[in-house]
Amino acid sequence: MPAPAPDLRALGVEVARLRKESRFSIDRLAEAAGVHRKTIIEVEAGRVAAKISTLHGIAHALGVPLTELVAPVCARHPKQVGVPSKLV
Repeated sequence: MPAPAPDLRALGVEVARLRKESRFSIDRLAEAAGVHRKTIIEVEAGRVAAKISTLHGIAHALGVPLTELVAPVCARHPKQVGVPSKLV
C-alpha cells in the first residue's frame, strides 16, 4: 500500500504559525534557516515539498524539534498499530 500524500498545506500553516509566534519576519526566518526568502514563502503556501535539510534549518531557526514541525504533514494519515513502515 503506497504512503498517503503529505499534507504540504498543513506544514505551511504550521511553519507560518511558529514563525509568527516567534515574531520572525519571513526575511529573518530565511536568514536564520540559511535559505532564500522565496523558499519560506513557498513552504508556507504549501507549494513545495521541501528538502529535509531545509526543514531541519527552519526547525532549528524556530527552536522546535523537526518532528514537531513536520507532525502536521502526517496528522491525517491512518495509523496502523504494530505494522512497521516500509523503508524505501
